Amino acid sequence: MSIPAIGTKGVPRPRREAQIVRVATAEFGARGYARASVAAIAARSGISKPLVYQYFGSKDGLYLRCLTEVADALLDRLTDAEQRVDDSVASRIHVLRALFEALEPEPAAWRLLYDPSMPRTGRIAAKARHYRARTEAIAAAGSQRFLAARGITDPEDAAALAALWMGVVDSLVTRWLTGPKQSAAQMTARCERLLAAVWS
Repeated sequence: MSIPAIGTKGVPRPRREAQIVRVATAEFGARGYARASVAAIAARSGISKPLVYQYFGSKDGLYLRCLTEVADALLDRLTDAEQRVDDSVASRIHVLRALFEALEPEPAAWRLLYDPSMPRTGRIAAKARHYRARTEAIAAAGSQRFLAARGITDPEDAAALAALWMGVVDSLVTRWLTGPKQSAAQMTARCERLLAAVWS
């Protein structure tokens, strides 16, 4: 994946940090934590590698910053979408639309949440587990409400549906990342057609 360099000469620090985070998010999303290079991120940001460490402390610090910004924005959108939908099958498309629109500026950001190469212990692992748990809680609440509206109250049924929904969402985002380039609107329309076909 080619990530263009950005210019930072004379840029105020907060804006420069935001630029570095944008480049780093793309790098981590494309290559994963283990293969991502701080040197490459610095070069594409138009700054020196020591400056990255000065701003973020370490590769872990930079990854944490990227993960936090990506996940906070994403989960805020998903929480809002889940709270606004009704219990119909068709309403699920609104949650998918919120997901795709939140990820559209940097679709690979989803991979930061589920990067198998990230450290298994420490701050990154703890933060990722926190965000995954929040994501799963959103899916669980929606699944429980969806089933309750149909007279199904078994918590294991709700847990199974939430797991199914998370698998579907992850598969759709993965397809979006690896398939032909599509906008959030195009991907939402595709999912709407598929849901209509499956549930007709």
